[in-house]
Amino acid sequence: MLTPLFPFVSPMSSPSPEDVSQRPEPEPSSSNKKKKKRKWLQQEARIQALTRAGHGALQAGRNHEALTNFQKAFLLASKAPRTRDTPVLQACAFNLGAAYVEMGDPARGLELLLQAQPEEEAQGRRHGDQCFNVALAYHALGELPQALAWYHRAVGHYQPQGDQGEAWAKMGACYQALGQPELAAHCLQEASRAYVQERQPRAAALALGAAAGCMLKSGRHGVGEVVQMLEKSRRLAETSTEKTLLGHLYNDLGLGYYKLQLFPLAVEAFLQALPLCSVPGEQATVLRNLGMAHNALGNYQEAQEFHQKAADLHGGFPGAREWNWDQDLRK
Repeated sequence: MLTPLFPFVSPMSSPSPEDVSQRPEPEPSSSNKKKKKRKWLQQEARIQALTRAGHGALQAGRNHEALTNFQKAFLLASKAPRTRDTPVLQACAFNLGAAYVEMGDPARGLELLLQAQPEEEAQGRRHGDQCFNVALAYHALGELPQALAWYHRAVGHYQPQGDQGEAWAKMGACYQALGQPELAAHCLQEASRAYVQERQPRAAALALGAAAGCMLKSGRHGVGEVVQMLEKSRRLAETSTEKTLLGHLYNDLGLGYYKLQLFPLAVEAFLQALPLCSVPGEQATVLRNLGMAHNALGNYQEAQEFHQKAADLHGGFPGAREWNWDQDLRK
């Protein structure tokens, strides 16, 4: 999901030009000034209309239409007088760059996002969105250290207003990809805390479930600590009114219990996941995992039945399968 883009920025008033020669240039006539001002106001109104149309198309899922509107707005802003266009052009560059990243062209998007010149010392959600989208572009390009640096900056801008959850979650994904599960677990726990503050219990539960998985991979945490994390994730899930996609969470919980060799708890979690999965491929995954858990318990008849049901749905193959938590952890 595309992070909300900051709204169109109206141009600041034109600064007074410095004298460049001893003889003053002749001033344009009053009529010419009025024509230029009228033309710029028309351009500004057109840019605002295109920007609004682009945001509306994004919200409706019409990404190509949104991209076209942002491109037109950017081209119009590029033609504005140099002394007046900087805030407008930066806003349009940001919108267009973020749209390119969303549509799978992070290289072009990054160039435009950097043209928007995110400010080092600025604060607030708008600047957080700038940094977050730059981070997304670096992340998509596989330049993970740069992505982490920009996600950290985004978190710093978001702190007064909240909204840090997704940035922390993305940092967790970067550290996982870099083979640093302990740091990933820390980021995911921070993501969960932020999601709780943002009143997103499902996302908070998913983050904790993923953190428990990272704790297991790190090998630095005892069984009790991991189980405590999994149980906290379960409690958060049960407070959520959003039941869709919770099957992913319960499947993750079951995998955690399975890896801890707590097979009865794994079976219980997989059974909770099953009715929450509506897609046949997802159901087949949970059924295979149930088969593996029953097999570990010595319930071979039940295991065979679950594997057969999975095969009937989606073609069977052995082994428990994990969800890709980063794709499912969305607002």
